[in-house]
Amino acid sequence: MRRNLFVLAFTLAACGQPAPPPPPLPETLAAPAPWFICDAINMPAVLVLERTDMGVEVAQYDKPNGALVERSLYQLGAEEGAAGSVIIALLQNGEAAGAIRRINSGMLQTPTSAYTVPFVSVRLGDAEAQCRWMPRTRVFAITGKRSIVLHEDGDGDLLYTSYDFKDAETADPIQLSDNARTTTFSAEVRGGEESVSPDGESYHFSVGPVRYAISIERNGEGALQVTGAPSALAPEPFIAMQRGVGAD
Repeated sequence: MRRNLFVLAFTLAACGQPAPPPPPLPETLAAPAPWFICDAINMPAVLVLERTDMGVEVAQYDKPNGALVERSLYQLGAEEGAAGSVIIALLQNGEAAGAIRRINSGMLQTPTSAYTVPFVSVRLGDAEAQCRWMPRTRVFAITGKRSIVLHEDGDGDLLYTSYDFKDAETADPIQLSDNARTTTFSAEVRGGEESVSPDGESYHFSVGPVRYAISIERNGEGALQVTGAPSALAPEPFIAMQRGVGAD
């Protein structure tokens, strides 16, 4: 949640001295990122997992509305290796209640493409969500209408790919290189421009008259703004966002 910082300056009347300068802003104002986002490619759901002192909180959002369905708390259980991957048990009241599976990056076709940890599934009770994962992901975010992936191709060019929640029921799984796990996209634009300033960063992609602008503030909040479409679209604040950390 956005926090406004107020600085009160007091005028020193005596001797006409100027007010002292305000204290400097903290070095970091970043909002905590989730542990990871599981944008399900096999069911109409998005799971946002956050580590807490109590374990793991799982927030479930539906498609096509992007509405919060429920929040559930789990404890982390034992980790078990299995065929190049790791299974992490999820517990409730000491009993098995689900599991998380991640692939070891060394098992990927191109291990250095794992800018984000390849979490590939989350099982809660009897339901198992297969998670979207894209190689060389720089930014992965969800809004109330879509999931957004900013990623690089093999040559380092920046791409914008979005998956609209309204298209989830008709989106089919597709095969891509470097162990990508995804579905048919709603929009894909190449040749993005990136800019960084003291206030944050922004990315711009254009295709014809349509322009996709992503802004990420220094405090970790972000939004998507689409302009040039046949009908006006309001800015879409990010519900959750994670960044790739594997790029060298």
